[in-house]
Amino acid sequence: MADLAERVGLRKASLFHHFTSKEVLYAGVLERLIARVGQTVAAGTMAPGTYEERLDNIADAITRVLCEQPYAARLLIREVMDWGPIARDHLSDQIVGVMNAAEGFIRLGQENGAFAKLDPKQVVLTLVGIHFMPFAIGHVVKAFIGIDPADEAFVAPRALAVKEQVRRVARGAKK
Repeated sequence: MADLAERVGLRKASLFHHFTSKEVLYAGVLERLIARVGQTVAAGTMAPGTYEERLDNIADAITRVLCEQPYAARLLIREVMDWGPIARDHLSDQIVGVMNAAEGFIRLGQENGAFAKLDPKQVVLTLVGIHFMPFAIGHVVKAFIGIDPADEAFVAPRALAVKEQVRRVARGAKK
């Protein structure tokens, strides 16, 4: 906690005033990441434009959020995989809420003929992998392509790849 306080320019006592323990801080970081992804999904679903344009905008925004906090994405994946007390008691409802919002958007796109009639829950699970895994395996990504996912040079090519993958998943065999 002393190292963290120093890095963010606070005294340790000030940090403890806001976060009573490392676990509370850890949960706060993960909750904030989920909230930002949720806000991104909500804003994108309500934005003007076609379903595909909104899907592209959501993909770009999520890529940007994850690039800004690549370690948070890794921590979130790890926490959810281990299904520890923070995931179970603090994050699961929030995560499922974001996924339900994404599912609703996919369903609307299907009803309006923009997306293939695939199981929308499975589509959302696939999209989670497309978005989160490159950040969760950041060291492997860096070794493979030579760019750290936290590097700004990673954002544009990743955003382009994600948009194309997301479109293909949503369209399914439709187009």
